[in-house]
Amino acid sequence: MIRLLNLLAIAGLVASAVYAYSIKYDTLYQAGQVSKIQTALHKERQAIAVLRAEWQLLTRPDRLQAAVEKHLALEPIGIAHLGRIADLPARSERGDEIGRLLAATATPKEKGTPEPRTTGAITRTVTTTRTPTAAPTAAR
Repeated sequence: MIRLLNLLAIAGLVASAVYAYSIKYDTLYQAGQVSKIQTALHKERQAIAVLRAEWQLLTRPDRLQAAVEKHLALEPIGIAHLGRIADLPARSERGDEIGRLLAATATPKEKGTPEPRTTGAITRTVTTTRTPTAAPTAAR
């Protein structure tokens, strides 16, 4: 009986040692992976810093001005380039869109018409607006 307990204790000790070593080596592997990722992150940050420096170099105002003068045929804005308000096309009459929308969504009581007597009936009211025409003036 005692030998059986001794064998079980030794087996438990060996199993716990194997488990501890597997945890240790897994931890070392994970630490190595973290170190590789940190190194890659540091390299990427350095590459971003280099790209920002190159962008600032390329967008210097004096360099851009030289490129514009070399490649673009620009001329200063003069009075001939400006337009007048009278040159704009006439604005189309849009009417009172909000008023039309409110009239279309108004309840029958608000419209002043009696409510329909049947249930589920859809009533449609069409409102038209007339614009007053100017009366011809008499010759003096």
